[in-house]
Amino acid sequence: MRRLRNILSLVTLSALVFTSCEKGADMETENVPIGFSNNVAAITRASEINNDNLDSMGVFAYFTHGDFDQTASTPNFMFNQLVEKKNGTWQYTPVKYWPNNNTDKISFFAYAPYKATGFRLGNATDKGCLAFKFQVSKFEEKQPDLLIATPLMNLNSGNVNFNMKHALTKVVFKAKSNDDITGKTITAFSLQGAQYGTLTCHVPATESDKGFTWSYPDHKIFTIEATTTSFSVPEQSDTEKEFATFFLLPKNDNNTFSITYTYTGDNGVETITLKDQPLPSLDKWQPGAFVSYTIGIDKRVGVVVRTIEHPAWSDGDGNKESVDGTIE
Repeated sequence: MRRLRNILSLVTLSALVFTSCEKGADMETENVPIGFSNNVAAITRASEINNDNLDSMGVFAYFTHGDFDQTASTPNFMFNQLVEKKNGTWQYTPVKYWPNNNTDKISFFAYAPYKATGFRLGNATDKGCLAFKFQVSKFEEKQPDLLIATPLMNLNSGNVNFNMKHALTKVVFKAKSNDDITGKTITAFSLQGAQYGTLTCHVPATESDKGFTWSYPDHKIFTIEATTTSFSVPEQSDTEKEFATFFLLPKNDNNTFSITYTYTGDNGVETITLKDQPLPSLDKWQPGAFVSYTIGIDKRVGVVVRTIEHPAWSDGDGNKESVDGTIE
């Protein structure tokens, strides 16, 4: 009996020691949650979206045993995961954790805003870098300022700190008067531009493309309509005023514009419509570029278009180049 008690005591003690070792091992390899930096860098100043008003993004994460493999890796860890800024911090659910094994890595891709209008995803089983289709909305007010993050590759710890870049071309139109005719009003304005594009991220990122490129396998030209339907042109010749802002695919297709405007003539209100007018400086339509056109309305010659290419959106509001073109 005494021997049986000794055996039972030994078994109990062994169990306690084993349990204690398990807890100690857990403490040494405690899971660390993956967090996103509060300072997601979105281009500021001249942009529509910046670090202050960016409040959502979609995240893709690839868990790999070793470095990312373009031919085999899939977004098996996060697939279009909604990450939202709440009370000043980026949050998501369910929370994911960094791997405990130093040889395991996670690579991240992201875009913003989350589920942006026109954003069309592939599948979670697609191999290689993130790729998606994008469709430009035909309505100015529904066009998002699409941001794409430079890929973050083969991470194993720390905060995920995305650097967002503008993926589209921001095209602004302004109007001014080129003569002393009064009562000029723009009543309709539209553009012809590319409707579909495919954006593909790639690694390693380069300084020139920041890790993504556009292609146009489903190419189609369509009409994009401005929201403005009654815009009063400033009567002072030295004053110009913005009337439309578009976010467009960075593709030169000899894009054109059409405009209808009225003015007060000798016989009352007269209407002028100009269709399929060429735009200068289309080579400036690059990802992240900011190009503005000033349309000077002149009753006698139609309109005169002046182009200004602004610096990269992170560089401020100065001007780089001006090109004039007259349309009769």
